[in-house]
Amino acid sequence: MPYATRFHVNIKISLSEQSQENYVLKLNSDLTGQILYFFGAKHTNNPNDAQFNHLKKLFEEFLKIAKGEKIIFTEGAIHETLQDYEEAIRQQGEIGAIQWLGNEADIEMICPEPSSSEQRKALCLSFDPQIVAYAMVTQNLAGWFRHTRQSSFEEATNRSLSREAQFSEIYGFMPDRDWLYDQHKKLFREQLLEDKNFLDSISDPRQDDTQINAIITARTEIRNNYLFSRIAEAWKMGKSILVVYGKGHLDDLETKLSTLVS
Repeated sequence: MPYATRFHVNIKISLSEQSQENYVLKLNSDLTGQILYFFGAKHTNNPNDAQFNHLKKLFEEFLKIAKGEKIIFTEGAIHETLQDYEEAIRQQGEIGAIQWLGNEADIEMICPEPSSSEQRKALCLSFDPQIVAYAMVTQNLAGWFRHTRQSSFEEATNRSLSREAQFSEIYGFMPDRDWLYDQHKKLFREQLLEDKNFLDSISDPRQDDTQINAIITARTEIRNNYLFSRIAEAWKMGKSILVVYGKGHLDDLETKLSTLVS
């Protein structure tokens, strides 16, 4: 009989910080002996954050319990692994952490994501490309605030615009600083762009206050559907699976994953 366990690991003790928890889903099939663990991460690159101790312990448990072939799904492209665990975290947060651990254990790792071009093409079929591009830039900037910063907001903005410029043929225009601030004013008037609370709000897929929220929600659905299809494929191949993704993805996929294993 399969079983499912969901628990949370408190990162902070104070009640005001209880949103900063890691949720873990554990699924098991007695029939095949496979296990599926999903670590719902918070996005941080602070190596002193307790979540990285919890991730390491979960990884060790996964290695001990999982039988047969194993695979890790990570939310981010696979990069050359750094020699030091803490430096991997500083560079790439939980993505760097799990890739370092997986590399040390010589486990197959993949990033189960549709390409950036595929995501933007799909979004531009349903939304105005100008607003899609704005949503991609501001989602990246919201992420900049969540990490220990080694660059200025202006530098982060320039990097995000350079990234989106790669998709100018999809958008039908070239995203640049003049375009960004003009688009921002059209959408939000005098609202300051360099505002963490504002960027967090419009890039939150759980909210539906703005067109930006709708685009981020649609993007999350595209990514989750693709992730689930790759998990299902690996599960049917008999592999035990460890997924390390943002905790919001676990909220969306928990029921489907439980059904898959059952």
